[in-house]
This record gives sequence, C-alpha cells and structure tokens, in this order.
Amino acid sequence: MTVNFNQVSYIYQKGTPFEHLALKDIETTFQQGKYYAIIGQTGSGKSTLIQHFNGLLKPSTGKLEIDDLIISHKTKDKILKQVRKRIGVVFQFPESQLFEDSVEREILFGPKNFNMPVEEVKARAYQLLIDFGFNRDILQQSPFQMSGGQMRKIALTSILAMDPDIVILDEPTAGLDPKSRKQIMEMIKKLQVEQNKTIILVTHEMNDVAKYVDEVKIMKRGQLVEACSPRRLFSDLNYVNQMHLDVPDVVRLQRDIENKYQYEFNKIALTEDEFIEMYKEWQQDER
Repeated sequence: MTVNFNQVSYIYQKGTPFEHLALKDIETTFQQGKYYAIIGQTGSGKSTLIQHFNGLLKPSTGKLEIDDLIISHKTKDKILKQVRKRIGVVFQFPESQLFEDSVEREILFGPKNFNMPVEEVKARAYQLLIDFGFNRDILQQSPFQMSGGQMRKIALTSILAMDPDIVILDEPTAGLDPKSRKQIMEMIKKLQVEQNKTIILVTHEMNDVAKYVDEVKIMKRGQLVEACSPRRLFSDLNYVNQMHLDVPDVVRLQRDIENKYQYEFNKIALTEDEFIEMYKEWQQDER
C-alpha cells in the first residue's frame, strides 16, 4: 500500500475568524514496508497530517492517493471504510479510549465493526499479548485493573490484531517506563521487518528515530521542509539545533568524545552497539 500526498493543504474552521492553515502544499510519498518518523515542534502539523491517512480529516485542497483510491474534500465517508480497515492509527495515550469490561471484548470491538473473522483476529491478538508478557488468562481480565503501561499495550494490540498494512503511532511511548517503551518499540520494528508493514511514527523521542527509522519527514509551520535518513539528519547538528530538535544520546556521546580527543569518526553512530564497534576500531588503530 503506497500513499501519495499531492499538494495537500488543510484549513481548520475555514471561513471563520478562527481560520487556521494547518497544512500547506504537502507533497510526499509513503512506500510499503518502510519505517517513517514525522517530527517537528508542537504545532508544526504532524497530528493534522496523520489524520488524513484514514480520512478522519480530508484535504481542504489537493488529494491523497492510496493505491487506486483518491481522497479529496469531496470523498464520501462510506468509501473510506475500506481504507480504515487497512490503516491502523494509535493516538497518543490510547489507553484513555478503552471502554469495554474485558480485554477480549475490547480487542474484538473494531474487527466486529469491520466484519472481520473474529477467531482469526482473536488468535493474532492473543499471541501479541503473550509476546508483550501478559499471562495466558489475559483475555478475561479487565483492562481497567491494569497499569498505564499494560493498558497502552492492550490498546496497541487492539489495532495490530486487525493486521493493518499501515500502522500510525502518535507518541506511542509517552509516559511509559523504559522497559515498556523498549518492548513496544521492538515489537513495532519486528512487525515492519518480518511482515513488511509500513510504520509511521510521530514522536519527539530522537533516540527512537535514530534506532528504528528508515526515513525522517520534518514538519515546520504546516509544511514538509525535509525528508532524509536519520544518519543524514543527525550528522548536521547545526540543522538539528536550528529545527529545535533533540539530539539522540548516542550522537551526543560521540560528539563529546570527538571534541575531547580531537578525533572525528567517519560516520554518525545511530545505536549504542554501532558506536561501541566504531570506538573499538579506533582504539585498535591507535595502538
């Protein structure tokens, strides 16, 4: 499933004194099987952009092409049902949207609305929950008796169990402890690699961008100002600072060591393991 944004703009409260241009002439492509990050300051248009994927918002001008389907401001809602079945959106703090009295009923609510095979979805969800570390009697438990991190995993499972082609995650690890955060991010990366899912991550967490993402799309004041690899982005710290973005911990460590020893590595490390290997090679060369 490929998604093309063709000159997409979106205006909130159009024709009123509160009119606000939230997106301006977005022209970009999301290809099947890649892991994307959409980053930028608060108010840059990230959340508005992702709400266009499944028609929660429709372009004020321009259009989206999702395979053979075209979405414009004229598109009828009934046409969007086939898109919403294939694109799963996990909004920030999704646990606040839980409402059923058991995990099983929560997970099966969406699939029943889409007339999906319930037993197949249930089996997929059960395996995801086991992979997340839940007990085998999890389906009969109430999500409201669980920790915030556990509720987040259940909300995420309810989306992933429907087997969407595209998974969109808006700050999926905000407020979670380090263990839960790593567990969720590793699970998402596994889905991308093993099942060729398209992942779209909206985040302020640059450590995750460096470690997991294939391509970064940078938003500023409703416009897409850059699309590049994480390595290219974090190799230019002046640009990162100019865009008011955080620097990944491993990149900061590398730059500190380079400044201390007046030595420049031949590339930016994106993970701790990658930096350790680079550091070992440097030390061997110094001997």
